[in-house]
Amino acid sequence: MASTKKGGLRVKFAWLVFILALALPLWFIAAALGSKYGLWGWQFGLGTMTIQLGPMLILGVGIAAVVSLVLGLVKSPRVKPFILSIAALIIVGLIFGRIANMGSVSENVPPIHDIQTDWEDPIQFSDAIMTEREKVDGVNPVEDDPVIAEYAKSRWPDMAGRSVAEVQRESYQPMNTYIAPAPPDVLYAAAYSTLADLGIEIVTADEENYVLEGTYTSQWFGFKDDVAVRIRPKGEGSEMDVRSVSRVGLSDLGANAERVYAILEGVRARIGTPPE
Repeated sequence: MASTKKGGLRVKFAWLVFILALALPLWFIAAALGSKYGLWGWQFGLGTMTIQLGPMLILGVGIAAVVSLVLGLVKSPRVKPFILSIAALIIVGLIFGRIANMGSVSENVPPIHDIQTDWEDPIQFSDAIMTEREKVDGVNPVEDDPVIAEYAKSRWPDMAGRSVAEVQRESYQPMNTYIAPAPPDVLYAAAYSTLADLGIEIVTADEENYVLEGTYTSQWFGFKDDVAVRIRPKGEGSEMDVRSVSRVGLSDLGANAERVYAILEGVRARIGTPPE
């Protein structure tokens, strides 16, 4: 009878650990969606729940799963505690891998959040976009010649104070002004369709001056990046520049660069010119 009771306790503990492992992804989903839908600020959802508390919870459940596995192997019943403990460890491992991958990406991209094709003649955002940005707590400024913030020293000691334009050129493949063999109105239509296909909500559509602005909202935390496309006549064709700027956060994990590339490639494909 004593053995049965002990076995029962081990099974119950294994079930508890398994349930806690199942709750881990719910914790991170709650952190992201709570930020997106305004239940708490992004600083709490990302900074506190995900970055600070998240790894501690993963470690705690992982240790508990190992303990459960060891206890389950001591004596019978072994099968159920073993299966539940292994399942918990798999869940913990998958979540840890996801978090570790995010950390790796963060370490391998520069701490910048403002990308554009022409730093010599920076694209300016309209009052409509700037008004929306000003409503955000801790919003990133939009500047003609931004530098990396001093607080970047804690993780990127060699980056603080450096020109964003310079770091962009060093860190990413060239993103140059697109020279198109098409008139501005054709390029404008191609850009409009490209932004829509990329899930960017159009805010400004100025057909007369060939200017497009939009905002991309991330699926999870609801982070918003503002995008601007500027088209000008050039000879018998036209030229297009693109800018993408995150509203919050020091590093964008490369998202704005990927978006500028995607816009350039999408427009080139529609115009029928080969990629650079």
